[in-house]
Amino acid sequence: MPNGRVILSSACCATALCLGGVIGPPGAALALLALPLPALVVGAMGGTSHAALSSLAAGGLVGGLLGWPAGVAFVALAGAPAVLTVLLLRRAWCLESIVALAVLAMALGGLLLALSAAPDPRTWQDAIEATWRSSFDAAIQMYRDLGTPTERLAEIELARDQVAHRVALLLPSLAVIGGAGVWLGNLGISRRWAHWPQLDSLSRWRNADWVIWGLIGSGFAMFLPAESVAAVSANVFLIALACYFAQGLAIVSYFFQRFSLPRGLRVATYVVIGLQQIAAALVVALGVFDLWGDFRHLARPADVAVGQDSE
Repeated sequence: MPNGRVILSSACCATALCLGGVIGPPGAALALLALPLPALVVGAMGGTSHAALSSLAAGGLVGGLLGWPAGVAFVALAGAPAVLTVLLLRRAWCLESIVALAVLAMALGGLLLALSAAPDPRTWQDAIEATWRSSFDAAIQMYRDLGTPTERLAEIELARDQVAHRVALLLPSLAVIGGAGVWLGNLGISRRWAHWPQLDSLSRWRNADWVIWGLIGSGFAMFLPAESVAAVSANVFLIALACYFAQGLAIVSYFFQRFSLPRGLRVATYVVIGLQQIAAALVVALGVFDLWGDFRHLARPADVAVGQDSE
């Protein structure tokens, strides 16, 4: 019975997040990013079977309240990938493989949903364009409400087609990076209630050495005259940059812990990195040059406690 209460509580939490994200006020849609979290927590407490039962129960509750398509979408996009993630975590897979397979599972779920809703892939382009136009118009309206000058709004409107082309070109890599961010965020939050050994030393994480060749090769290939090759290279280059950005953040976190800096200063630094392009570029450069500098190796041998992340 205690296990049943835990599973039911997890399912109710996931359902509440889903309802809040779908029918909540503006901005509440961010709650949808945390949909895998309840299954991850209950999976750490009771195992993969608990995560699976929780996801199925949540899918049933969501389907009963919002309709069966919503319940199926929950299971495909959040429930099943969360169960897979719990399984891999409990089998001690490395973090990189876990995140990659979770993103792949979510992408496959989205593909199956798209095929069931529109079997003809040729209609997907129209749907994507319609979504883009709606999002762009909403952004323009937000800028207008914030008092942006009319001349600036006109410049943004004129750049609509150019921005749309760039977004369409980089959509695969943006989806991969966004998906990885969602899963890393959920795993990080789940540490408040669950212990995953793979997350114990995130501040010491680094990319495999061969990733630098992907960054260099794709950077040169972007300038090739073949449009398809240049498009693929641009996506690979952006993903490689994101990997080194993550490594740079790990280095920053490592030295925050080593020097025991106040939490307020840490949060402020991360906010600046997230909002300032120059700061983000410096973090990427830090991650890239760590391949040769190995900055964390400069720490004294006595710093054995550094790496037990609390952030």
